[in-house]
Amino acid sequence: MSVSAYEEACQWAYAKAMLLDDIRDALERFGRAVYRDPYGAVLSAQNQFVLSRVDVHGHDGNMRSIVYCNGVAVA
Repeated sequence: MSVSAYEEACQWAYAKAMLLDDIRDALERFGRAVYRDPYGAVLSAQNQFVLSRVDVHGHDGNMRSIVYCNGVAVA
């Protein structure tokens, strides 16, 4: 399965954002964070990435989290 340039940029932004304590803390505490690429736009005219965490409960009672970056599942 090939990954689009948009999906690749979102995965890159997620990886960079997870290096920052305040981003990780916001995702953990509030389920949402905004990462701004300080080195310019990864995508044309875009340097802001919205990260959101969704907790999913399975039928077996276990919970797992899915993290999205601009609507793309990244973790």
